[in-house]
Amino acid sequence: MAETLWAEYCEVFPKLVKFDCPKIILNNRLSSTAGRCFASQNYIDLATKLFTRNRDAMLREILPHEIAHQIDYNLNGEPNGKWHRESWKIVMVKIGQSPRRCHNLKV
Repeated sequence: MAETLWAEYCEVFPKLVKFDCPKIILNNRLSSTAGRCFASQNYIDLATKLFTRNRDAMLREILPHEIAHQIDYNLNGEPNGKWHRESWKIVMVKIGQSPRRCHNLKV
């Protein structure tokens, strides 16, 4: 799914073609956080428990949210602690997502 989304997003942001799709890792230790992007290392952690219980929402909302962080990092550089900055919000809107900071999945 990540590869498919990445290909779609490369059409929206042509400069992305020079970057690899981030690796997706299911993490058993995440409990309330649905996902985390480690942009400088080009990988995303998704919470295994939340993924198992909310697969569709994780693929529809959380994965694009985290990939948007990677896109923002690739195109605009280090966020300096402001991961949900204006440039990330613009990315979210351009990929058809609501630029919300937090999820509302049942933990």
